[in-house]
Amino acid sequence: MSSAFHIHVGGAGVKIGDMLWKLYEKEQNETTQKNYIYDEVDGNYYPQALFVDTDDRMILEVQSSNSIKFKKHSFIHGNKDSSTYALSRYYYIKKTLEKAQDSIRKQIETMDRLDDFVITSSISGGTGSGFTCELTYDLSNDYHKVNKNGFIIFPSSKVANNVLGIYNTVLAMPNMIGYFDSITMFDNQSMYNFIDHQLDVDFVDYSFLNNLVAQIISSYTGIRRFNQEDNSAFFSNLCPSPKLHFYIPSYGKLTLINDYVRKELEQREFIQFLKKIDQKLYQCSNNPHYICSTLLLRKRQFNPFSGRLDQTINNLNNQFGQTSQIYQCKSSNYQVLPELAEMKQTGTLFSNDASIASSLKALEKRFSYAYDQHAFIGGFEGWKSRDIYIARDDLKQLQHEYEEFFTVDNQEI
Repeated sequence: MSSAFHIHVGGAGVKIGDMLWKLYEKEQNETTQKNYIYDEVDGNYYPQALFVDTDDRMILEVQSSNSIKFKKHSFIHGNKDSSTYALSRYYYIKKTLEKAQDSIRKQIETMDRLDDFVITSSISGGTGSGFTCELTYDLSNDYHKVNKNGFIIFPSSKVANNVLGIYNTVLAMPNMIGYFDSITMFDNQSMYNFIDHQLDVDFVDYSFLNNLVAQIISSYTGIRRFNQEDNSAFFSNLCPSPKLHFYIPSYGKLTLINDYVRKELEQREFIQFLKKIDQKLYQCSNNPHYICSTLLLRKRQFNPFSGRLDQTINNLNNQFGQTSQIYQCKSSNYQVLPELAEMKQTGTLFSNDASIASSLKALEKRFSYAYDQHAFIGGFEGWKSRDIYIARDDLKQLQHEYEEFFTVDNQEI
């Protein structure tokens, strides 16, 4: 039986992982294939997961507050905060990395077959960028046939004042391009805007944002857990060439628990709702230019949309591929946050969007300006100069490859 292994790296990744496994716990009684993400030992189910950070703050917080039974080697931490890519990849990490590798190996040995790594982190942070890169590089060597699917928080394309975050992101991009099979992109500002647009709440904290990421990961793994269907082709169907595996999710709907206006949308309304710019959880251009797209629906009953969406979803005008793929996670929409209601139906539209080139261009421009001004260079002692040149070249090349798909009206991205 095939299995997935979850890896949560750095403070943001660990908090998302905490939310995700709380969601999995609520879904467990309905799950038909528990061994996809759990290991059964003496009638108990233990998550197949690793939480790892270069310091102990978030790890200890999750351990102390979590009622879920994890294996004893599921939590690994160091004792130094690594704020930069260089420190987290080249310093402070040897023992932490060795422990992480050992934990992964021991847990994978209990599986019949591993076909999926699900990796969460924030690429803006030092651990989320540097440590994730080093660990993923090793996973590619040791488990090169296993898919590595990242659900990664990027700096906002419109609001990103943290210079260190820009450095960390750019330096991590070669790894994101070369050693992941897919990257589903989020940014905090877009998720804040998404929640503000849909919910009338006075205060939005990170638990709302973590919930969004967890809901999407849960729906993705739910294809196997609830439907017992092979989801190995889910992300490969979105990828026209190996490097172009960066996907933007649009999600809907969210409703507060005290809002009883929760009618289901009709087919065309639902697709149009997901296409709105406000539903995107990562912002690039206001005018999307889809290369490929996949719709993931979640509903307890079999969804009547399935098989009858071609005309509506083809209005996305995909530039690559004849039709959009349609999947269903046939389960209830559980919620961890008490403020949120369980909707009868939700959906995630994953789009491989050529207009991401605009965000990549802006990212490279901000990096170049900061680096040329020697901003915060003193805090990056230990950088390998070749990393900077490789990262800038890879980022520009990725931008150019996405621009090649941008042919509508010969517009400039």
